[in-house]
Amino acid sequence: MTPQRLSFLKFPKLGERVIDLDWETDAGVVDIRASVPGRGDFARQKSSADKFEIEGRVCWMISLEDLIFAREAVGRGKYKLTAVELRAIAAKRKR
Repeated sequence: MTPQRLSFLKFPKLGERVIDLDWETDAGVVDIRASVPGRGDFARQKSSADKFEIEGRVCWMISLEDLIFAREAVGRGKYKLTAVELRAIAAKRKR
């Protein structure tokens, strides 16, 4: 679904440029972003992204370090809290 809670099947219109989508799937919500605050566009992100496969398709996901930086760059309360939680996850990964 888009941030306005519109059906992805109805919106966007064919040929319409899309910058950000929140796509609801059977596996959960997937955020699709054209750029990330403080980190740049997809081409910049891909160089440090985590690569994985879902149902035979290669997908790229923002690295944990870049996601932490992006959450802090937004500066809103809930994202600051998310950054703290993500830092705890990163610390556990390093152990």
